[in-house]
Amino acid sequence: KGVMQKIFSQELRFKDANGKNYIDWGKKKLGKICNIRKGEQLNKSELTKNGLYPALNGGINPSGYTDQWNTEKDVITISEGGNSAGYVSLSKNRFWCGGHCYALRNLEDNINFRYLFQILKFSEPHIMRLKVGSGLPNIQMKEINKFLVSFPEIEEQKKIANFLSSLDSKIEIVNIQIENTKSFK
Repeated sequence: KGVMQKIFSQELRFKDANGKNYIDWGKKKLGKICNIRKGEQLNKSELTKNGLYPALNGGINPSGYTDQWNTEKDVITISEGGNSAGYVSLSKNRFWCGGHCYALRNLEDNINFRYLFQILKFSEPHIMRLKVGSGLPNIQMKEINKFLVSFPEIEEQKKIANFLSSLDSKIEIVNIQIENTKSFK
């Protein structure tokens, strides 16, 4: 988190192939750089404990599983409703995008997919503050569309994404080692 803070506050910058600084970052509304689509509700009776595809519906974990899918793999999702509204995730496989889930698709060419995921994950606390309502809190489409995201040029985005993805992989390996050690103990 400390490294992400330094990168996204631009305290830590990457250099181009000539060792020079990249140009200053800009800001764009999320709805201007991708298509944000709200999912379709499945009846609880259509969900199973086992199935080919997870049903993502506003929580951190799948609501269940189904043999149908309505969203391709490699999609960034943001929970739209419930206590987890604003939770940012990356689905690496096909899935059912439920009625309380936003799927971010069709990114502009100058936006790196993995960079967008990393900066949105870093911005998750700010996204969660967009919640309204008390019974079933939710994030309105108009609010998520106008959420501002900072972007460097595409080459620096790729370097940032590769660096942070590498750190994520190392953290995942260490977590597996810790769990294996606990099991062995």
